[in-house]
Amino acid sequence: MLLALLPFLGAGCRQVQSGFGADAHARTSVDQFYGALANRHLEIVRNAKYDYARVQLSRGALSPSRVYDDTAAWTASSGAVRVLETFGTHTDDKYVMSSHRTVPAPAKPADGRHVTTLSRMSEGEYQWDTTVDFALGSIRPADLALVISRLMAAGEGLTEKDARAEIAAAAPRSSAVLGALFSLDTIRPLALGDGSTLVTLGIGVHSDQLRQKWPAFGEYVRKYVDSARLRFVLTDRSGAPFLDAQGHDRFLSIKVRSLGGHLVSLTGPPRPMPDTLVILADFTTKVKLWHVGFHDLSLDFVNSSRGEAERDWTVTGRREPHWNLPFITARLIRAPLRRPFAGEGALFRLGVRAGTGDEPTVLVRQSRLVVQESAILRFINSLTSTAMDDFGGRAEREENQWLRELFIAMRDDAHAVLGP
Repeated sequence: MLLALLPFLGAGCRQVQSGFGADAHARTSVDQFYGALANRHLEIVRNAKYDYARVQLSRGALSPSRVYDDTAAWTASSGAVRVLETFGTHTDDKYVMSSHRTVPAPAKPADGRHVTTLSRMSEGEYQWDTTVDFALGSIRPADLALVISRLMAAGEGLTEKDARAEIAAAAPRSSAVLGALFSLDTIRPLALGDGSTLVTLGIGVHSDQLRQKWPAFGEYVRKYVDSARLRFVLTDRSGAPFLDAQGHDRFLSIKVRSLGGHLVSLTGPPRPMPDTLVILADFTTKVKLWHVGFHDLSLDFVNSSRGEAERDWTVTGRREPHWNLPFITARLIRAPLRRPFAGEGALFRLGVRAGTGDEPTVLVRQSRLVVQESAILRFINSLTSTAMDDFGGRAEREENQWLRELFIAMRDDAHAVLGP
């Protein structure tokens, strides 16, 4: 959804790109930021340890006992804890990922340090913890936060004609790459009487077009995305919405409202967006013979900062959603599906942290998930394994190639906007 939103709403707009800073600093930040993302999607070369471990951990995600005692899947173990450390780096026009003990911290753009931990808490109960540090270069966390903020409000004060002209002039390369999969069917900025602007985006998803150049990736999108239905709403504690995204029948609709360069509530008098919000989400897709997913998922969302050096966006799930599962699972005990949301809940954190001295700024990703093994989770694990197996090989390579083209195009568009 964010990939679809970026160039169509603001990736090429001048006020968005100015968030990178000015002069030489801005150009260096753009080169390193988009360059790191592009280089992460070069052809991936994996050492034997990582190649084996990533498959086993994926297949054991919801059935951890099948991988817990597999010494070939881990780089270290101590008591009830298993650890897999992996380092990724850009080398000779390839992205090399190697699992071994004591991997170093990222030192240059596109370096990545991955640490996955599996802890056995009791019989049949395990906790997954993952931390990934990915180097972005010299961009400052405050600048990246400013780019995102300006992106979300980029339609403010524009007409539809102005918005389309801005995209055509300032993001032609990005739009061309995205056009292989997406079409911007609607972009409707509506100026309201209170000075705010309500922007509605309508984005078509075209797996048939994608298959013309990327046949395996396009087929994967057709199989899993074309059949998907989703709704994603960001609200404050009172229920006032700030972002609404809905997708079905290969069409995604997004609504945002801004005032003075900042997001405000979609309805009623414009309320400023608080740092603590709620995500409400529904999602279903077809896997094998069944439509599976969830509805009424409620997640806590916190936007936090630690001065200019760090920005964090944390999502925590403490309330079990309603599940959409095949009828054949009706007799299976559902208690294990509640376990990840108990106690501290399931967690996902995305942050940007400035380095010290010559260290690069890093994108930090953290996650926590508790799993209570059961028959129903083994069934769900078989479905997710099917989707992962379908993605492996050629589909994954083509997706990497498409994303690399996109990030290079975004870099070149940013250069054109920022000037020499």
